[in-house]
Amino acid sequence: MKKSSKSLLFLGLTAASLSFAGTPQFPFPQNQAYPYGNTFKSATIDSIQSHFKMWKGAWYTEAGTYYQKYEGGTADANAGMPTGTARIISPNAHSEYTVSEGIAYGMLIMVYMSSTTDDHQAEFDKLWAYWKCYGKGLNGSGCSSWSGQGMDWEIDNESGSVIGSGSASDAEFDAAVALIMAYKQWGNASYLSDAKQLISWIKSNDMESDGRIRPGSNWNEAYNPSYAAVGAFQLFYEITNDSFWQTAITTSMTHLRACQNATTGLMPDWCDWSSHQPTSTSASVSGGYMGFYDDAARTPWRMAWGYAWYGIESAKEANDAIINWLDSTTYGYAAMILPGYNVDGTSDNDVFVSSTYAGGLGLSMLSADAPKSYLENLYYTLSNTEGKASLTASKGENYFAATLNVLYMLLLTGNMPNFYNMDGYTAFTPDPSSRLTPASPAGLLLPEGSGATISGFWNWGSYADKFGVTKMYPDSGSTALYQQDDGSYLVAMETFLAPEPTYVGGVELDYPFAGVACSFDADEGYHDLSDLATVRVTYKSQGVMRFALLDQETLTQDQEGGEPGYYLHPTEDWRTIDIDITANASDKFNSLSYPSWVNFESYRSDVVKAVRGFKFDVKMAKAGYASFALKEVYFMDATGNIITEFKDVQGIQTPKTSVQKSLLSRVGNNVYYQNAAAGAKLRVFDMNGTLLATKNVQGSGTVALDKLAPASGLYVLRLSNGSNVQTLKIQK
Repeated sequence: MKKSSKSLLFLGLTAASLSFAGTPQFPFPQNQAYPYGNTFKSATIDSIQSHFKMWKGAWYTEAGTYYQKYEGGTADANAGMPTGTARIISPNAHSEYTVSEGIAYGMLIMVYMSSTTDDHQAEFDKLWAYWKCYGKGLNGSGCSSWSGQGMDWEIDNESGSVIGSGSASDAEFDAAVALIMAYKQWGNASYLSDAKQLISWIKSNDMESDGRIRPGSNWNEAYNPSYAAVGAFQLFYEITNDSFWQTAITTSMTHLRACQNATTGLMPDWCDWSSHQPTSTSASVSGGYMGFYDDAARTPWRMAWGYAWYGIESAKEANDAIINWLDSTTYGYAAMILPGYNVDGTSDNDVFVSSTYAGGLGLSMLSADAPKSYLENLYYTLSNTEGKASLTASKGENYFAATLNVLYMLLLTGNMPNFYNMDGYTAFTPDPSSRLTPASPAGLLLPEGSGATISGFWNWGSYADKFGVTKMYPDSGSTALYQQDDGSYLVAMETFLAPEPTYVGGVELDYPFAGVACSFDADEGYHDLSDLATVRVTYKSQGVMRFALLDQETLTQDQEGGEPGYYLHPTEDWRTIDIDITANASDKFNSLSYPSWVNFESYRSDVVKAVRGFKFDVKMAKAGYASFALKEVYFMDATGNIITEFKDVQGIQTPKTSVQKSLLSRVGNNVYYQNAAAGAKLRVFDMNGTLLATKNVQGSGTVALDKLAPASGLYVLRLSNGSNVQTLKIQK
């Protein structure tokens, strides 16, 4: 293995200068309910441990450990690392790169995941030693000369050279917090001494004198709201008794609140100091978008953290400004959070779940007055979204999302307490049995042929997978018709839906399902619903339920399960809604939509002329509890009259050609695009949401599938063409 001169210089840092090993005073799991806000007390601790072990195996690496580059080279990605140090591989593109943010995140994780049987003080010390070697201006060679500096933010570890000079302020904040927690965890005063030096350096280099947060020591182009580590600032005040840090809280929150969108509460990655409008900077990491993307996604987490520890009211107010929009747009389910938004709440990223966003936004509910079941399904979302098991693994989330997943789960579950000030905390024992579980709906389950109807519809049935995890009441195949004590009838169900599997190794796995459906007749014959304008539904529900028409057109397109439908908002009380089944001038549905994986969109007239029934489907990709009760359902024409008879379809006619979304299609081993405007981008994702490739396209053309997706598997292609976006799911 190649040895760099910087590695040799580190030999002067003797073992005596490293901290001694101490028994963790707050061993994982801490299981401490926060003094403010909410704590999810029903976690399975094994889930956090398994995510941590997978994260550590993929992203933590020590000097002297060989890693091959992503691009297939043979160079030692750790060749330039000083001896006795460790790093977190980040960002995703190059295995030899490291950013200060990753070192600080790693330190936080090591201190909180340490237990009496699995202590990570040694790893913590090696990460902190790496920081000291790359303190601003030390360039990896002055490891014993550290005097409180923040870290130069990006390092090439193959050469040992600094490629991103100057600090990143958020990394400094997190590293200082980690040091203070380490002082309390292991009892070594040197951690506290180092923390005080770093805090002093932060004040002089990462902050303006009026309390504004600089993005880093070398610049101040705009405000990054995700750097508003208000919990850290209050901790720094307790450590130093310097009122500057309370000013920093007030100043940073004043600017953050001004940057939030008035309707959604979302804040951008970068915000102009003066206008408080979204802006782009030289440090924008999300393709130049001026919206709520990879940076901003962490902001609600920071607010929840500050409120949980210290009850910082302005942090709660910032999250409270988000939660009404969030609860409504995601139907009360964290796995419906999309991976990126414009600040007005619009998004074209509707393909996959990302821990970065689901956890970041979902944790806004940690400080909510009434989070309902959001924290429970946030736990399911995070625990069922895995990171990579190794650096080159083909599935799982990459560094950023996988690292945040562990940190988010720690905060969510009461395993990220403030060791420095444990006033107001309450120990608890996690009780997974307290989670929402399905039970038989109220009433008498009626047999087939009972004569009971809901609004005249009688041919009801429940359905659910039998793969071993999903639980359904009533059992699949039952009528789902229940007679109530007052003699009335309801269609009802309760279920726990299993998480969707990960597509691995070219093998199509079984996807869980559950719901209730109604056929118009016993033979499941097709009927002409051309006169249909509205479906009126009176229902109660919890979880994510979707109404859909069971049309022949979707089967013709070989897209069963992708029927046009409408998501129902959860409601504890009976709610009556009218679902619009009409079309626009182009004969496209006004309100019904297709799932993102469906690669066609039909004319309304083709759909409604052959329908055999309808269904209410559970849509919860990362698992969770759902319930549904239906009191009335009416099919109505354009004048508001209830349609009591549908015209039978005599035989199935071949529908006219579907309206393709026309931008993107696959034929054989080629992907075709057309009508792409200048600047259009074709992006390829795996099913974990990892961006694999981006190709600029214009006009019409062909791309060989092998160039977009060289390995076998399941992929999502997305062509962004101005305001027109098409998604295509392909198997190779």
